Amino acid sequence: MRILLVGGAGYLGQGLAGYFRKKKHTVMIWDQKEDLFRLTPRGLASKRVELLVNLSLCHSRQHARYQLESPAEAVNVFGARHLAKILQGTEIMWIQISTREVFPAIYRREDVVETRDAYRPKFLIGEDQAPHPQNFYGKTKLMAEFFAESHAWGNVIRLTSPYTDDDHPMGGWVLRILKNIAEGKPVTLSGTGKQFRDPLHVDDLGRLMEKIFAKKIQGEIFHAGGGQENILSLRQFVAAAGHAGESQLQGSGDFGFGFSNEKARRLCKWNPKIEIRKKIPIILANIHKHF
Repeated sequence: MRILLVGGAGYLGQGLAGYFRKKKHTVMIWDQKEDLFRLTPRGLASKRVELLVNLSLCHSRQHARYQLESPAEAVNVFGARHLAKILQGTEIMWIQISTREVFPAIYRREDVVETRDAYRPKFLIGEDQAPHPQNFYGKTKLMAEFFAESHAWGNVIRLTSPYTDDDHPMGGWVLRILKNIAEGKPVTLSGTGKQFRDPLHVDDLGRLMEKIFAKKIQGEIFHAGGGQENILSLRQFVAAAGHAGESQLQGSGDFGFGFSNEKARRLCKWNPKIEIRKKIPIILANIHKHF
């Protein structure tokens, strides 16, 4: 498979590139220095692209309202629109990466079971949950989903907590917490630290993309979480990383967030296989290499 990763120099992009290359796919990277808006139908044809994965994003969580003519609008919205335009009429499969932030906080106290160190969900969130983003970033990513929907071979994968084995300046909460632990810095958790997450390893994400492509799936939205084996609270994550000290609790927190993988299981025969508890030592070792 010939794969073009738009935004492929980022944290998740580098992880996906590594996975796909291990699987002997041809991987091409198109990132900020190449400029998404310089990508053309002729360029896609010359590269013989079969799968385009759009990972490009610009975070803008500080605003609730939509921000016209902002960097986030340019990248997240107009970038996706540009891809829709240049893919029009082709049979190149497009996977648009989206986010749990197209939803508000779903879980309330009655939706979780509280234990000494965690909240456990009574249900996981499926694709039938209606989007209702509460911040500008979530709104732009939802608009990008609509553009992907316009392409005959477009699909969307929404993620909650993706992670890789690697150290990277742009890593998510998994990497940020592990960096603080590795560097002996204080670990700060929001709220009670009992809120649950469902981290998904990039290799499992890559396998899902392979299955979507192989089965020639069109026009679907998939939720991709780490699965039941990877649901853990922030407190449990810190304990699994071997942090013996106290964690600082700060501000208010949610009860948690977790995706159901039922649709991906049904349509793609896909389940995540990688347990984050087994990956924590590998990530810590990779962080220490940069000391």
